[in-house]
Amino acid sequence: MRYIVVVRGKLKGNPAEAGKAHDEIVSKVSPLGKSMGNTSHQAYLNVQDGGEFLAIDFWDNMEGIQKLYSDPNLASEFAKMFDGQPEVTIWADSSWLQF
Repeated sequence: MRYIVVVRGKLKGNPAEAGKAHDEIVSKVSPLGKSMGNTSHQAYLNVQDGGEFLAIDFWDNMEGIQKLYSDPNLASEFAKMFDGQPEVTIWADSSWLQF
């Protein structure tokens, strides 16, 4: 089963500063995430509000998601990038026709 984690939040500072924080966080966290089943990370900014962030992470298991996103170290990393805690939701692949 494939799972998707969606992270949405308001960025701290300007987009350039937030982008630097994002890249540092991903560089630090991605090796652990990959070892736990994170297969892809995609980051986006809202075209109408560059301070609004959306990330989509693909995972191959629920256990890795639960372990990483319950880690207090990740919350402290998010605090460097977000103004408040971001909204994190978990989605499961529907197995419906896709393109």
